[in-house]
Amino acid sequence: MARVILDQFLKDTDGEMPPKAVLNSMLKEPSLIPDQTLANNVYQCTINDCCYGPLVDCIKHAVGQEHEVLLRDKLMERNLSFLDENQLRTKGYDKTPDIILEVPIAVEGHIIHWIESKASFGDDHSHRTYLNEQFWSYWNRFGPGLVIYWYGFIEELDCQRDRGILLKDGFPTDVVTLGHATQQEQTPESQKKDKE
Repeated sequence: MARVILDQFLKDTDGEMPPKAVLNSMLKEPSLIPDQTLANNVYQCTINDCCYGPLVDCIKHAVGQEHEVLLRDKLMERNLSFLDENQLRTKGYDKTPDIILEVPIAVEGHIIHWIESKASFGDDHSHRTYLNEQFWSYWNRFGPGLVIYWYGFIEELDCQRDRGILLKDGFPTDVVTLGHATQQEQTPESQKKDKE
């Protein structure tokens, strides 16, 4: 609502709309609005916005960071070697998943090279947006990967497995590593010889 009112306030005498950059800067910093009463009202609307305001953005960011830490902890518990988003950026990567595994793993028979953590529920709209803006890009650069929607997802969305994108609602419990797969392939006799 604040955007609509501010937009009407800023229209010039010819009815021309203000540039979007001007409108956005005033919404982010209401003190730039020349009318003090309107500036105060826009500020109050922004602070009290329970869906898109700065307080909600801060909470979403904090919850996202918390789940990325949880993901790193799970990887370290299993002694899996990985690079996180910050390490990848220092190496010059611009668009990166949260984790790239230095040695791929297998989950439910699928090879995984990268993991993306989403501290949200995977609904149809957000998942399709993420597929187009993030996941397929990661797949093109790094190969098949895993997306963890920590708050669940619509089951029908997990339909890209054969193309290389798996969805889970938590860290997988059935991770197969290269060392684990090698041990499984050995016969009991060859394991005895290895120990001798």
